[in-house]
Amino acid sequence: MQILIVDDEYLEIDQLCHLINKRYSAWTVFRSEDIANSIQIASSHTLDLAILDIALSGESGLDLADELLNIHPSMSILIVSAYQNFKFAKRALQMRAIDYIVKPVIESEFYASIDKIANKNQSHPSYLSSILKEAIHYIDLNFRENIHLNDVAEYVHVTPNYLSKKFQNELHVSYKEYLIKARINAAKKLLLECPDYSIQMIANQVGFYSQNHFTNSFKKYEAQTPTQFKNEERGYHA
Repeated sequence: MQILIVDDEYLEIDQLCHLINKRYSAWTVFRSEDIANSIQIASSHTLDLAILDIALSGESGLDLADELLNIHPSMSILIVSAYQNFKFAKRALQMRAIDYIVKPVIESEFYASIDKIANKNQSHPSYLSSILKEAIHYIDLNFRENIHLNDVAEYVHVTPNYLSKKFQNELHVSYKEYLIKARINAAKKLLLECPDYSIQMIANQVGFYSQNHFTNSFKKYEAQTPTQFKNEERGYHA
């Protein structure tokens, strides 16, 4: 994997590099202390992950994240910041950052976030066909939108019927089931990280345009309602 660490304090970069090399010594790490150099690196290399500070010598790491995602839409973002600010965390989550870590960095917390990326990078088994991997990649990027089997099939240049059989034969689920599960997984993250969001708001953000459809689908796959899931995971019991 190739990752970019951006912080205007070189000692902070040193610490993060040390932690990454300790566990993932085969990863390639690029360092940068400003936005312009970061964009230059991203334009010249394929990046899987960017670890960004928010305050970059008067510039915004969140704005940089937007720029980087325009270059590499499938890359992951991890925010590491001294700011314990809900507005910053909310915006980071909206751009699909995998986590928001508050400095000083705690080693176990950092590894918990980084391991998500390592696992995600290995999440599509090698036995899957290249067509299905491309289809999954498209769904993972666009499940929040009103996408259909025809859209995905067009993206991977096959017929909808052929792609439907690929899902059944290789993953043993239908296209629709895979899409719903992707949306539910994203909803579970929002339920825990944004407790002030209403169920309707979460449903809309992950691609369900009906709260009833969201609740019924969630209950089908998780055996509980979204509210029950949130209360249970956060330790609230009625």
